[in-house]
Amino acid sequence: MPTVKCIRLDTGEVLIGFVEKHFNGDYTIRDAQTCIMEVKDGHMEVNLAPWIPFAKEYTFRINKSLIQTVFDAKPQLETNFKVATGNTQRGQVRK
Repeated sequence: MPTVKCIRLDTGEVLIGFVEKHFNGDYTIRDAQTCIMEVKDGHMEVNLAPWIPFAKEYTFRINKSLIQTVFDAKPQLETNFKVATGNTQRGQVRK
């Protein structure tokens, strides 16, 4: 079962979604959301939005050459992602 992870791309974008690593180093990300960071009143906020909103499906294969790093999200960000995408049961991927 895929886990929630963040992928930072060479463009600086940070994606969050259900991530699977392929044997060749590429990744597949499902329910891909982009993390939009802004500072309000001295506090950093992270909002989520569909990565490519006009795509029919939100599952993408990311070539390893485009990836800077892959990391676990903070628990609150993971929870916000699951609520935003309707994936509220831990480990359940919406079909």
